Amino acid sequence: MIRKLLTAVIAVPLLAACSVLPDSGAVHHRPIASDTAVDDAPYFAPPTPADGAAPTTIVNGFLRAMTANPLSTAVARSYLSAKAKSTWSPNEGTLIYEVDNEEGTGSSVVARLADAHRLDARGGWLAGPTGHTEDLKLTLVKEEGQWRIDNPPNALVVPTNYFESHFAPFNLYFFDQTERVVVPDIVYIPRGKQTAANLVRGLLSGPGLALAPVVRNAFPAGTDLDNLSVVVSGSGVAEVPLSNEMLKLSPADLNRTVVQLAWTLRQVPGITRVRITVDGDPIPLVDGSSDFSVLTGIDFGPNGTGAAPGLVGLQNGRVVSVARGVVDPVSSPLGKPGFSLRSVAASQDGKTIAAIAGNGRTVFQGPRSGRSRAIRTVLTDGTNLLPPTYDMFRDLWLVDRTSRGAVVHVVHGGKERVVVVPGITGRSVTSFTVSSDGTRMVATLASKANPLVQVADIVRSENGAVTSATAPRSLPVPDTDLGPALDVGWVGPTTLAVLTRSPGSDSRIVYVSIDGSPGDDGPVAPDSFAGKATELATSTDPTMPLYLVTTDGKLYQLEPTGRWSAKPVALGVTAAAYSG
Repeated sequence: MIRKLLTAVIAVPLLAACSVLPDSGAVHHRPIASDTAVDDAPYFAPPTPADGAAPTTIVNGFLRAMTANPLSTAVARSYLSAKAKSTWSPNEGTLIYEVDNEEGTGSSVVARLADAHRLDARGGWLAGPTGHTEDLKLTLVKEEGQWRIDNPPNALVVPTNYFESHFAPFNLYFFDQTERVVVPDIVYIPRGKQTAANLVRGLLSGPGLALAPVVRNAFPAGTDLDNLSVVVSGSGVAEVPLSNEMLKLSPADLNRTVVQLAWTLRQVPGITRVRITVDGDPIPLVDGSSDFSVLTGIDFGPNGTGAAPGLVGLQNGRVVSVARGVVDPVSSPLGKPGFSLRSVAASQDGKTIAAIAGNGRTVFQGPRSGRSRAIRTVLTDGTNLLPPTYDMFRDLWLVDRTSRGAVVHVVHGGKERVVVVPGITGRSVTSFTVSSDGTRMVATLASKANPLVQVADIVRSENGAVTSATAPRSLPVPDTDLGPALDVGWVGPTTLAVLTRSPGSDSRIVYVSIDGSPGDDGPVAPDSFAGKATELATSTDPTMPLYLVTTDGKLYQLEPTGRWSAKPVALGVTAAAYSG
């Protein structure tokens, strides 16, 4: 099993079909100075093929040569036949394995790679069965009396420990279908100096297969990165030289490419501004400037302007706000006597509240504050409704657990309708959540030994109306014997927290990446919670703490160290949720 990657987001180059792995020149025997180097992995110059080496030895040497540090395929190519040297394309993907074993005689060798995983050409994680063993069936030929590989896989093939030490995750950002929010797409790229250039190449390549149906790329098809590089000046300005397709963009589309670049390149330390050029000349932006800040487009994030989310909850069946341990009823009717509620959600702007009645059948929606008594009953015939959630489109999502399985409802503008979500509709669902940007729905399914997590992408019309959902994907959950999942929530734009508890044991939280990969360094893994937790309160804002609600109405906070607060931060709270 691939372990969590090393901490810190680091500047590293993208392994993509349109990027170029070094395949010529010497393999360095000593470190190369780099302002972005943060990893002290030893430098390694792999040996070239020995005279008279047997086929299995040649295959073993080929695999070992791909672990050169700094990354280079020059020596690996020397293990190939003349024909293969000219056709081998290791930039088409990455194959990661835990253990390799070479078997075979004569001209045929099988390299058996245990616990194998693949990245696509962009560096995107490809879903696959856990514990998968992949066999590379290699054919060797003799050239000048020496065995050489004639059919190498078009991929960089590296062991898990090399991947963990030399690769790091980044996000590429694309627009959703409404072009109102940017959506992250995780890629894994090898550490080095060409981070900015390769992130740009990733944007030009477009989104991965999973996200393609629900996002858009503002860059014109066929746009290339000229000169294969992005130059960053000492003052922090990154010059992005692109091909002349960029000159065909309308001002609105040019603005969208600016936002995508800003969100993507702000991850690279040292870059503060970006300049797009064509044939050496800066493209004039709509406001007449020639470059832009990497903080451009902040309002296109899933949390809007980035206002700090607030925490709401339930106490004595009424809606309350929770801040610094102080619990106060909200000023709307939902905070006054007369309602008996069991779960609650707040819109991203915190102005609207949705709550499930104690019988689990009725859903109320109304303002959080003010004298207005405009409390609507948006659903009355539910069976056993799970806690609700909002997205940035002000859609209220509901999942009803019926005798026929889960039924998904969406409420917009006070109007409710049923949406069929493959992999979730009709299943035995224990919890669910929808991403803030409204592009992904995640549900945990009933199980005994370990959580089962499903994700489906949400398809919308240009005006933001939900139209359908894509085929589901199962997300592997790290660790075993956790027990069933009780709740799930977002702790970042691409990371989920899953609350579990097996009978007679403590409550536990595990983190799961939305693409099924090991994920980024993410939050500090929480300690086990010595109690019976019932639900989570989480935020995509990484500065906001995670909370647990217990069966006896206590609210506990997760500290930055991964430990739970020694004492509850509030009492009598039976449910909690963030706005935003």
